[in-house]
Amino acid sequence: MKNILGVILFAALSGAGLGVALGYLEGRLPDAPAENKAAEDIQQAAAPVSKGPVAEVPETTFNFNRMEQGSVMRHAFKVLSRGSKPLHVDVVNTTCKCTVGGLSKSDVPPGEETEVLLEWTAKQSPGPFRHGATLETNDPRHSRIELVVEGEVVESTSLRPSEFLFGKVQAGDTKEASCYLISSLENDVKILHHKLSNPELAKQVEISTSPIDEAELDQLKALSAVKVTATFQAGKAQGPFFGWLELETNLQGAEKLSVPLSGNVVGDISIFGPGWISSQNLLQLGPVDSKTGKKARLLVAVRGEQAKDTQLTVASVDPKVLKVTLGDVKQMGENLAHFPLILEVPAGTPPMVRMSKAGEDDDAARGDGVIVLDSTHPITSEVRLKVRFSVE
Repeated sequence: MKNILGVILFAALSGAGLGVALGYLEGRLPDAPAENKAAEDIQQAAAPVSKGPVAEVPETTFNFNRMEQGSVMRHAFKVLSRGSKPLHVDVVNTTCKCTVGGLSKSDVPPGEETEVLLEWTAKQSPGPFRHGATLETNDPRHSRIELVVEGEVVESTSLRPSEFLFGKVQAGDTKEASCYLISSLENDVKILHHKLSNPELAKQVEISTSPIDEAELDQLKALSAVKVTATFQAGKAQGPFFGWLELETNLQGAEKLSVPLSGNVVGDISIFGPGWISSQNLLQLGPVDSKTGKKARLLVAVRGEQAKDTQLTVASVDPKVLKVTLGDVKQMGENLAHFPLILEVPAGTPPMVRMSKAGEDDDAARGDGVIVLDSTHPITSEVRLKVRFSVE
């Protein structure tokens, strides 16, 4: 009997001990993955830095959200050097409406960083936008990196009209163009500063601002507004003109605004011929085959009392590869003279593109070719022709 009781007691004690042991194990099992993870983290922290240059970009897209039309915003993107060798960064391309405000440094030592500043001016109509830049690096795994700024252009502040259009201005005359800076949020609109982007055009344009009365404010359906007037004094140079009027205001979200300003100075001298666009003083030459070249024949007409005495000469040509020839004058009447003008892209001209983008200043280095004719006419002493072409 005692032996039986002993066996039962041993079994009971053994079962209890086993239960405690199992309970202890069950309580500890969930902690095992955390211990393994900690060990992995320690191993990763101790792992060597990746060999060679390594680029890491925490963000590649930034949203400006809502932007006032004409306003300017900028954002700095960070590029981190995470490798064992210096990282080299270059900005190789931007979309047509996005500019790179700066690259803090191109060669980035391991463990350091550089910043790429993207700036965008909301010159487009209200609506969404998406623009950016392309970076190239010496990291073989991230040799090209796309940076993007996006958002929406809005018009709680607006310019009406949105540009200064002078149209045709007679050489020697003065003409005005106006616009209204309007706010639907602010009670008092102010122009703090203004500047013309084209220094030569600035010599011919005077900017003034003036308040408007209650009747005009009601017509504009605005909380407040100010009238901006540009007065253009045409000189003796005949041809189109273009520039940006940059305004600084007291309006939050529209501290900086850019307003286009354009027109065309005309006079007694005019040009005719195939491919000629008189409103832009532009010859549309189009694509040119490098093997054969291309010619265009225009006619320069001089009218008025000075027609008999006016002489023309070619003053400058850009690009210099263009050949420009003025023929002998032909008197067509008492007050009309014709000068033949021949323009040629010679055979063998290397590939090039001379085409301006919409909204660019009249700057030959960035777009169309430009021909300047000198004149002895007392009012029109210079005629500028633009030439748009590409050699393939």
